[in-house]
Amino acid sequence: MMKKTLSLIAFAVSSFALNAQDILVRKSGEAENVKVLEISPTEIKFKKSNNPDGPTFIEKRSNLYSIKYQNGEVQLFNEKVKSEKTRSLPPSIYTNPPKFTHEAELFIGDGWGAGYQLRKDFNPYIGWDILGVSYMSYFESPGEIGLVNIRPLGIKGYTPAYKAIRGFTGLKLGYSFGYEKYYYYDVFYINNQKYYERSTSYEKGHFFGLDFSLGVQFHKNFAIGYNLNFITNSESSYLHHMAKISILF
Repeated sequence: MMKKTLSLIAFAVSSFALNAQDILVRKSGEAENVKVLEISPTEIKFKKSNNPDGPTFIEKRSNLYSIKYQNGEVQLFNEKVKSEKTRSLPPSIYTNPPKFTHEAELFIGDGWGAGYQLRKDFNPYIGWDILGVSYMSYFESPGEIGLVNIRPLGIKGYTPAYKAIRGFTGLKLGYSFGYEKYYYYDVFYINNQKYYERSTSYEKGHFFGLDFSLGVQFHKNFAIGYNLNFITNSESSYLHHMAKISILF
């Protein structure tokens, strides 16, 4: 009779011990009885219920679906869903820039112009303008009176890409020479009344030149933007505001 009573007590204790445990459920669907020791932002430390004095095991949180604790509380994990969304984003087409980029430019504003730029992009965010040259003229005298711009030094910066679109800004320094358009006023009198008449002339000279650009690039091969051409020498300074369309190859 005593032996039977002890057997029943041992069975009850063992049944309680089996229930007083944590259940770890992996995303593979596998469940395991454990005793959770520690939870960090990246991993779970536990011992197996059938060997509480054995080694401590470590499991990544990203491999787990849930833990059901011995008090009935359930903790869910969703790191895998987040990481899958991150991995599903397509890589930027600008991740691996070409060794060199050639850019053919068309300018339209208070005149017209065309240019060429050779550039080396070090990474998706910054590039070096190695050599640039452009010619700008006026609509009333196409090809006859104009300005040659040589830009041997420049830098270009890019924003992070959204799909195949990214913004850019650039600054180039160099030399300009040719004819610059300027205005002057003739003064005359009629019946003792003073009048002004504006006239146009062109100044030939050599200038320090600076170009500032701002715009958007599409699919590696096409860009549109704004170009500010500033030239100056010891006698005068001029600004040209231009829209710029570029083909890159």
